[in-house]
Amino acid sequence: MIKGLYEAASGLLSEARAHEIRANNLANINTVGFKKDTPFFRLLAASGSSSPHDPKNPSGVVVGGTATDFSQGPLKRTGNPLDLALDGDGFFVVKLGDKEAYTRAGNFKVGPGSKLLDQNGLPVLAEKGVLNIPAGAQVTIDSNGEVFANGSSIGTLKVMTFDDKSVLKKVGNSLWVDGTGNTEPKKATGAKVQQGFLEMSNANVIEEMVSMIDEMRHFEAHQKAIRSILDDTVGRTINSLPSLK
Repeated sequence: MIKGLYEAASGLLSEARAHEIRANNLANINTVGFKKDTPFFRLLAASGSSSPHDPKNPSGVVVGGTATDFSQGPLKRTGNPLDLALDGDGFFVVKLGDKEAYTRAGNFKVGPGSKLLDQNGLPVLAEKGVLNIPAGAQVTIDSNGEVFANGSSIGTLKVMTFDDKSVLKKVGNSLWVDGTGNTEPKKATGAKVQQGFLEMSNANVIEEMVSMIDEMRHFEAHQKAIRSILDDTVGRTINSLPSLK
């Protein structure tokens, strides 16, 4: 009975957490450069158990973490010369403190000191450092990321990728850092820069809603199981009490 209660309770909490992850995907359906997350589950066993299926020990399930889907999102034409999208595998690189961070959100702007900044005010990096845009210049950017101001080259955007993207840790909704602290990125050779476009979220409203409905059904099933176990426990307790006459 206790084992069943434990399993139902852990299942309830896991479905609630999965629901939160799906809800965050939906909340960012219009966020530039957002990549959806998918929860994954892992089995739990009671302390001292050698197997999560040990019938002598309570077991359950928890959300073990999330996996980010880095597949391409749809490109939206804006016509803004500082709006950039990557078509293919790669990340724009920005300066976050004394480290580098990676993003697919190319809604850039010119900030103080003529620096090219991302939506969070972080400097956008070129292959040779921070990129500066001359005041009032007409900016064009080719598919290789080379930036021209009034027809003169002023640098090439730094576009990098990782062989194993599971090392990336999400910061906010459209920024990633190397979660290991020692994984070297490599130059992204398969990504093309599209000027005047933005890459939108790769989350799909219908898919996320279907998943949320499925998770809610599981949540309700766990609720019913807990209620049934508790009702049975109360009934057994009452029946075990001596009759009062």
